[in-house]
Amino acid sequence: MPDRIKVLIVDDIAETREQLRKLLSFDPDIDVVAMAASGEEVISIVAEAYPDIILMDVNLPGMDGIAATGKVIEIVPSVQVIMLSVQGETDYLRRAMMAGARDYLTKPPGADELMDAIHRAFRLKQKMGTGMLRPLSEQGEQQTRAAAAGAMDAKVITFYSPKGGTGCTTLAVNVAVALQSILGPEARICLIDANLQFGDVSIFMKLQPSRTLADLVPHIGDLDPDLLETILVTHSSGVKVLVAPTSPEEAEMFRESGTEESGANVTFRSILQFARPLFDYVIIDTAHQVDEILLAVMDITDLLLVVTRPVIPEIRGARMYIELLRKLDYDFDRVGLVIDSVDRKRMGIQPEAIERAMMPALAHVPLDERTALRAANLGEPVMVKGARTALGQGILELANTIHERVHVVAEEEQPEVETLRRSGLGRLL
Repeated sequence: MPDRIKVLIVDDIAETREQLRKLLSFDPDIDVVAMAASGEEVISIVAEAYPDIILMDVNLPGMDGIAATGKVIEIVPSVQVIMLSVQGETDYLRRAMMAGARDYLTKPPGADELMDAIHRAFRLKQKMGTGMLRPLSEQGEQQTRAAAAGAMDAKVITFYSPKGGTGCTTLAVNVAVALQSILGPEARICLIDANLQFGDVSIFMKLQPSRTLADLVPHIGDLDPDLLETILVTHSSGVKVLVAPTSPEEAEMFRESGTEESGANVTFRSILQFARPLFDYVIIDTAHQVDEILLAVMDITDLLLVVTRPVIPEIRGARMYIELLRKLDYDFDRVGLVIDSVDRKRMGIQPEAIERAMMPALAHVPLDERTALRAANLGEPVMVKGARTALGQGILELANTIHERVHVVAEEEQPEVETLRRSGLGRLL
């Protein structure tokens, strides 16, 4: 049957190879065309077997599976490699993805997990063969046409503060969960941790991802919805999460691509542009500096939320940032102030005074230290079990306000405003 998926199994243990072969025999669409016991052997037979998919064990005698992956892709560029390993460490995943592997499964894989990975990889191969995976510039044009035809085009919501400790991550995580609840299970909500060096979104959501944003970098030229799905981590709330790299040095992968004239990081902006048409909302948590990653976010965000608390150093930082936006002629229809940790019962700086110093606030989020601390320590978003608390109600109100706000603002920017904004931002770096 010419339409069957041709699979080649590579494992140094004969029993494992046979178990995989028997497991795959239950799928009528899959045909195991060959098996190999080493990296050298698969290299010698791959051209003749010409598989669609290779199931490649990482730990092979002699040449390991990661090195063999790079070699077989040179021989058969269209082949899709799925790595199998008893090690679940992210280092193996990074190395496998850099070598060109399409997916990575921990041994022994579940039957459904394995079948899904094979069919997903085969769909990607078919798209490559039909020219559906286009250069990045053409992908952008394709997405623009899709949006014009009525496809989804996410509203991008960004949380930023020049100072740490203001509650940006708490707000980003919980607004994403709240929007998922408001819009229902069919809604596509994506949360991106753009604090690439020290992001904490995965901790706040008690996620243990094996894949991160760094895994998209080697494939930046052939991004595909199916590939993105393999990198996304799904939270129990239904929110899809792109988590930050696991170490600061991995974040440096993004720097290698350089920046656009606007100062925006090329790779990160490309990821945002690719993901946007696939979701209803993209919520972005950011680091606390103005760098090329933040500039990439600012270039395309629909609503930039500047977060501060009633604390003088934080107010000063937020005010300086807002003044910077004014100097750059940034579109203030796309800027909102959020005052976090508001407590009217205590003596201190009141939110009205902060607004007079900067701009009217989009929301006042009440102080609820006990709820926020418990949520952070347990890795359980406030909106999961604490929606009825003061903090939960404040976040729910913020999410509703955001939803109303972004659907009121005009969809199109004036071209001259965009040009002014981008060129001004580029001078920052």
